[in-house]
Amino acid sequence: MKSIVSSFDVDHRTLREGIYLRSTYKINDTQSVLSWDLRFCAPADKKPLSAGAVHTIEHLMAYWLRLDGHIGSSIVSFCPMGCLTGFYLSTMNDITAEDIKNAIGKVAREVFPLKSKEEIVGMTEIQCGNPALFDIDGANEAISRYYDILFK
Repeated sequence: MKSIVSSFDVDHRTLREGIYLRSTYKINDTQSVLSWDLRFCAPADKKPLSAGAVHTIEHLMAYWLRLDGHIGSSIVSFCPMGCLTGFYLSTMNDITAEDIKNAIGKVAREVFPLKSKEEIVGMTEIQCGNPALFDIDGANEAISRYYDILFK
């Protein structure tokens, strides 16, 4: 039976790392929202990211991707997956996997590796519900590994 949640229709035992268009939702005749799966870890490997690494990457990507001159104004949301194997990126209209790959690559090259918590955008008690949850080493490792997956 097909699920009303598109990610539940994917066989996670065979899913690999990468960028996948998960679903497209038509808003009207001219607008669509595309839901992208940014898979950092293969679920079957049973080696998810740490919660702190996910939180760190979420803050940085949610901020820096929006500054990208090409995809920034098309971003609807950047959210972590509950299984800690990646992120969902929602965009409007004509954004492609190649556009996302290039934007992520730019952030990976220009923002990472992190050296201190002060480099994590929005990680204060005013801006975040859990500013003590971060993992600089885990985020650096995850971004480096994902960059290699995308650009090999």
